[in-house]
Amino acid sequence: MIVLMLVLRLGNALTVGFEQLLLQRVAVGHNAADVLDTFSFYYGIATNNYSYGAAAGLFKSVISLLLIWGANKLAHVFGEDGLYRR
Repeated sequence: MIVLMLVLRLGNALTVGFEQLLLQRVAVGHNAADVLDTFSFYYGIATNNYSYGAAAGLFKSVISLLLIWGANKLAHVFGEDGLYRR
C-alpha cells in the first residue's frame, strides 16, 4: 500500500500550489515565483498566447507521466505490485 501511494503521489510532485505563487508573484518578482503553472497561466491566459500555455501544460503532464512510469518500474524491481500486477 505504501509503494502504491508513493507511485500515485509522485505524479503530483510538480504541483507546488498555484494560488500561493500567483498571489506572491507581484511581491517577489516573476523570476523568483515563476513555476510551470504560473508560466502557463500568464503566457496562456494573460497575454492571449495559448500555444505557450498549452505547451507548458503538456510538458508538465509528460514529465509527471514519466515519473509515475519510472516509480512503477522501480516498484516492480523491488518485488512490489505497483499500479498493477505482472
